[in-house]
Amino acid sequence: MYLDLKSSYTSDGKYLAVVTKNGLWIKDRVENKIIVTNSSSIDKEFLINNFITEFDKDFNVIRNIQSDKIDISKNNWKIINAKVFKKNNYTSENQIELLTNFDLDRIQTLYSNLSALNLYELYEIRENYKKLNYSITEIDLHMLKLLSFPFNLVLIALFSSLIMLNIKQIKSSTFKISIGLFLSVIIYYLNNFLYVLGGTERISLIISISMPLVILATVNSFMLYRVNEK
Repeated sequence: MYLDLKSSYTSDGKYLAVVTKNGLWIKDRVENKIIVTNSSSIDKEFLINNFITEFDKDFNVIRNIQSDKIDISKNNWKIINAKVFKKNNYTSENQIELLTNFDLDRIQTLYSNLSALNLYELYEIRENYKKLNYSITEIDLHMLKLLSFPFNLVLIALFSSLIMLNIKQIKSSTFKISIGLFLSVIIYYLNNFLYVLGGTERISLIISISMPLVILATVNSFMLYRVNEK
């Protein structure tokens, strides 16, 4: 099981990163070379426990590089204490530089279509991210969204029904549609605003998910009371 994390800058498959149980894999193409990197984790601006293989355009191995730490703060990676393997020989270098199309910012903003995954797949990816020392906030947010979806659906359906009961005396269909659209936009942006706050860890994920449900439940209770009064 793995999750493709394609860069938002490309759709041609030349640049690709995947997270698996074996860590982070990056496929890159620079000039006429293809570079495949495997790293076990990320620590601040460093890739940890790395093995890099450089190929020519025909996928013949040019060299292999092994390093405990790589500085990826810029596209020009600084490979620290590198062991360079060429054929049956190897040399040790205190530091070598490797030009790539990836830096820390680009790796951290890789696109992932988490919304297309089920709970089991999200759980597997969550475990892989933890091994990689990658942020699991977005995954936790999507898992909570899936778990809260049935409650959200019930509350929205009840909200719609109560709105119709409370405005049934209004004759204008245009006005009714306008009210429906306005309330839909309010609910959509309120949900997104709270999800963003949760995703950026300004508030806890539990609050970002539960707050829209609490607000909807409160509004539904008020409107149900009004209907009963009538």
